[in-house]
Amino acid sequence: MTRLLVVELIRFRSRRAIALLALATLVVVAVLVAMAAYQTRPLTQEDRANAEAQAALEGQKPERQTEVRACRSDPQAYLGPGATAADCADAIVEPAESYYPRVALDLGRAVEKRGVEVALVVVGLLVIVGSTFAGAEWTSGSLTNQLLFEPRRSRVWLAKAGAVTIGCGLIALVALGGYWLSLGVIAQARDIAIPSNDVTKVLWHLLRAMALAMGAGLGAFALTMIFRHTVATLALLFVYAVGGEVALSLLPLEGAARWSVGNNAYGWLAEAHRYFASCAPGERCSPMQVMTHLQSGTFLGILLLVSVVVSFLWFNRRDV
Repeated sequence: MTRLLVVELIRFRSRRAIALLALATLVVVAVLVAMAAYQTRPLTQEDRANAEAQAALEGQKPERQTEVRACRSDPQAYLGPGATAADCADAIVEPAESYYPRVALDLGRAVEKRGVEVALVVVGLLVIVGSTFAGAEWTSGSLTNQLLFEPRRSRVWLAKAGAVTIGCGLIALVALGGYWLSLGVIAQARDIAIPSNDVTKVLWHLLRAMALAMGAGLGAFALTMIFRHTVATLALLFVYAVGGEVALSLLPLEGAARWSVGNNAYGWLAEAHRYFASCAPGERCSPMQVMTHLQSGTFLGILLLVSVVVSFLWFNRRDV
């Protein structure tokens, strides 16, 4: 079995389409690193001067001055117990920092938005990788020849599934690990301190992103082994992802968005993902719900398990 897995890994690496997709993944991540570095570049003196000028203009507006005078007449009513008249101007008129055109690089904050978006882009490309690996086997007819040398179909399926899972995991590790390592180097070059809790948050996010990438590649492989065509798998996933999102948003059921693939993928990657859950007609419910990693991981894991089991059994019983 180990030898068969090594052969499949070599076959995975030698596929030109997969090599191009892996290269495209790295190029996309490199572009996203450059964008993040540019969008969080240090402020210039001109940027700071413009922000101070905007803050001064805002503070000179008549309505702001009226509010400040009213606050000074009764500061505790405006700002709470212990407030003094000297606190009114700073509390009501926004400081110059709020007018800065961009924020500094913050790895902990980047995980919640930019990191999730980068991970989803990588996962989307690896779905194509997993589907392409299986689709090429059926299109070229090489799978029939492989079964002549190894007639035990279960071993062949498992070896190919293992190769896809390991290959997608390595691509995700290089791409996403390179992304966060690059941001860390940029932060250090700008003398930005990186707290240890931010490092921990990034590492856990990276592990979850790799698990999602490996599962996505394996799931796409399993579906393609059923449909025997890459385009059919990608079309099905597109319809399910887009059409399913629309259908769930239109259903008059409480919490229908809980079963959205997009929400669950985002909930697996993000910390305490909040999503809008429509309420059933005539019922009262909270429109904003929090999705935990356990909830999203369970949902995605069940989808993957069903796909893998059906694909494995179908491959063992269906004529090749």
